[in-house]
Amino acid sequence: MHQPDFVFRGHLAAVNSICFFSDDRLLVSGDQDGHLIVWSMMLKRQLAKVASAHSAAILTVCGLGADTVVSQGRDNKLCIWTLVASEFSGELRLVKSLAVDSMNFCKFSYATIQSSSWIAFLVDAGAGEACLLDVGSEEQHSLNIGHKSRTKAGSRDDSPMCIKLVASGESKQLELFVGYESNMLQQFGINTSDSKMSAVLRRSVTTVHTEPIMSLDYDSQRQLVYTCAADNKVCCYTAHGSGFKEHTAAVELKNPGNSEIRCFSALALVAVASWDYTVHLFTSDLEPTASIAFHRAALTSVDVSTLSTAEADGIADEYVRQRWNSRSRWMAVASRDARISLWDIDAVLARARSCGAADT
Repeated sequence: MHQPDFVFRGHLAAVNSICFFSDDRLLVSGDQDGHLIVWSMMLKRQLAKVASAHSAAILTVCGLGADTVVSQGRDNKLCIWTLVASEFSGELRLVKSLAVDSMNFCKFSYATIQSSSWIAFLVDAGAGEACLLDVGSEEQHSLNIGHKSRTKAGSRDDSPMCIKLVASGESKQLELFVGYESNMLQQFGINTSDSKMSAVLRRSVTTVHTEPIMSLDYDSQRQLVYTCAADNKVCCYTAHGSGFKEHTAAVELKNPGNSEIRCFSALALVAVASWDYTVHLFTSDLEPTASIAFHRAALTSVDVSTLSTAEADGIADEYVRQRWNSRSRWMAVASRDARISLWDIDAVLARARSCGAADT
């Protein structure tokens, strides 16, 4: 078993979500006890912490720009925070709290168009009601993404389980991908032609999953949709007329249960955080590349840094600035064992290629 480059140990409960932001300078994480932590990636230590930021488990977190953090909890709240920090310490200040529907574990999703950051989240899962929020202007729009599934007992409301907001095409049009409890995958275009936005169904498909879709991601460069579920399948779809078609055959992992799937276009990489304590790595065509097993509990979240140097000009010390600009590309992995592991993802992939195997 290979060892990570670093392990963050500030949480005392399962870490449910992680996200790099501020051009890799910061990492934000949220845990099962509702605690929220921002880490300095230069110092590899806590920069700011909010104990009980939510009164229940945090489902997901993200960082927007240099100083905005968004968190969603099982307490049915979506919170927007501002980070006020120096090099060695800081604090998170609550700016706004919104009501969300977190009871079916559907996490918010975000996308940026030019200087505007948009967040999509569920308001009423049973009714298929979602909300689209412009973080800067606080402008809100209601979207109907409801779906009826057919069962032996008749039709019923099909709850959204996961969503992915993307800005696609040269015009950066907002689109929303939705994975449902019934294993249906749908794509909506966000109509912005008038002052009241609406969701227009573009295409849909019944996936090969045998369990509700737990997570999905979209590669805008290759126009591929990736999904994972509580079963052992990892799927990849591409648009095909009014529907989707399988880009490649579904991959069946040895064990069922997957928490999150992420794709990283710059590396042509797909990562799956699984319940079997393993992060499974694939090419964009779902060819197995590597598997990393370090943690002692189910994995919950994974993210890869960008290697951006945009923030380097703000580093006064020349030596520190040079070291920052020559840093490794990190992959962070969160687990229910309360730890976050940090890996040099380029080294992991190079080692896998040299071994000619998918086990690292």
